[in-house]
Amino acid sequence: MQESARLSIALPTFNRAAFLEASLAAHAAMAADAGVSIIISDNASSDETRVVVGHFQDTAQNIRYYRNEYTITPDKNFEKALGYANSEYVWLLGDTYLIPEETFNAVLKVSKEDDYDLIVVNASGRVRDVEEQVFTDAEELLANIGWHMTCLSTLVYRKHLLQEANFMRYRDTNFLQIGIIFEYLAGKKCKVRWLPHFSVDSLKVKGQEKKSWESEAIRIWTKRWTDFVLSLPSSYDIDAKLKCIMDHGVKSNTFTFYGLKYLRKKKYFNLELLRNYKRYFPFSVKYPLFVLRIIAVLPRWICKI
Repeated sequence: MQESARLSIALPTFNRAAFLEASLAAHAAMAADAGVSIIISDNASSDETRVVVGHFQDTAQNIRYYRNEYTITPDKNFEKALGYANSEYVWLLGDTYLIPEETFNAVLKVSKEDDYDLIVVNASGRVRDVEEQVFTDAEELLANIGWHMTCLSTLVYRKHLLQEANFMRYRDTNFLQIGIIFEYLAGKKCKVRWLPHFSVDSLKVKGQEKKSWESEAIRIWTKRWTDFVLSLPSSYDIDAKLKCIMDHGVKSNTFTFYGLKYLRKKKYFNLELLRNYKRYFPFSVKYPLFVLRIIAVLPRWICKI
């Protein structure tokens, strides 16, 4: 395989051998045909991750594998995965996400058309109200799709952005993947290609359930998300920041009525959490506190209806 100097895929992983196997089965040949490397950063997994990778490396020359000596935080492993790449663009891909062939081809084509700071794709078509465009104003980018860019698998970085990124500032925030973007773009004229008609999707593996942020949803998407966005450089207008915070709660469905009812059903939302993060809910949730109190005490059987 002749390796492309234009695009590579950085794939951080930890103890998800079954998902990684499905990911490589879906992506390895497609990437190899285009000369695209898949760079795996294994966060010292204790499962069969190494065996799975070895199986694919027997037949695929485009897979590079790195294993940490010990487990580090997810953000630091994302940073390592991105740092191993030497191509002009790097696609940060979560190990539970699938890149459909049409999305892969679209990004590869766009990466060769012009020199963008960043390419952003959709995720299961969830962004429906922002048309395809090239963002040249970072504040407009933050206000329009900043909430969506929390999904790391939608982000294709340009090399120069990564080389100048302030990774240290955003380590262990849960949002390093977008913090480095908005820190780099602050006060600059940017060129970010937004492709709403092309999406990544969740990877489905029979018998496997993705461990997600749901159990930490209240803490992450009220306090940590609000603190993170408000900490972005002061060149971003406060109204753009506040819109970005609220948009995630509403447009991701995390803090809609049905989203909150789902969290209550799963025991991830209750009065104690409401009290602990009371000051943050107005930033992320459109409902008044009395409505939140009602949802927080709903019997779980009602939430299942």
